[in-house]
Amino acid sequence: MAAAHTLEDVRSYWNEYVNDIEITKHPVGSPEFFEALEKYRYDKIDYLLDYVDFPQYKNKKILEIGCGIGNDLMQFARVGADVSARDLTENAVKLAAANLAREGYEGDIQQGNAEALDFPDDTFDVVYSHGVLHHTVDTEKSIGELRRVLKPGGEAIIMLYNRISWLAFVAWISGTNIEHAEKDAPIIRKYSTKECRELFRAFSNVRIHVDRFPKRTLKFDNLAGKLNNYVLVPFFDILPDAIRRPFGWHIMIRANK
Repeated sequence: MAAAHTLEDVRSYWNEYVNDIEITKHPVGSPEFFEALEKYRYDKIDYLLDYVDFPQYKNKKILEIGCGIGNDLMQFARVGADVSARDLTENAVKLAAANLAREGYEGDIQQGNAEALDFPDDTFDVVYSHGVLHHTVDTEKSIGELRRVLKPGGEAIIMLYNRISWLAFVAWISGTNIEHAEKDAPIIRKYSTKECRELFRAFSNVRIHVDRFPKRTLKFDNLAGKLNNYVLVPFFDILPDAIRRPFGWHIMIRANK
């Protein structure tokens, strides 16, 4: 039986891997690098800007857990939110700070562990985390921590991976994951919507939205990429929403403390 992965395993892996870095040849950290990855992110995750509705959070205190290069953090900063971020990796902290700085924004962006946040109770209006908590050593503990630092009535906006998604099907058929390095990640968990509700049982007003359907990928020109681009994308585009909705890759959770 393999040994359980540690926090250091997770930190080491994600310090080396930058999501979507394969789609651009621009130097890492250059303005063109940030612009290319931002465009690709919101082309690929085309529901996110409307779903989150970033402008409503002007002047709100926001914490992002697992900020990566800071694309979503930038959306909050641009609308005038007071932004903080904690990421397990040194590389992400440097890149996110540089990303915000190129447009004249700044925030409290530091290394930190989602399972032991360095903030007092009742600090933030919103805690946001998109595609991160399912990579933590103890996801349930991380959710407890984000609830602790939320103000009473504050909102959690979280994305976790869906177990019965189209992307899991592509990976199973082709042996390749077309959008992420998940095969090599130390920890990757997937959930049902029922399990997500259970994870957020201590919250009120829990709302679940399943999204993220196939989009053309720029990352692979192999069997998985072709299956995605020429079969799944047109197929899902013509499916009625009621049929395709349960098979989205992303489970978005909104909940209040």
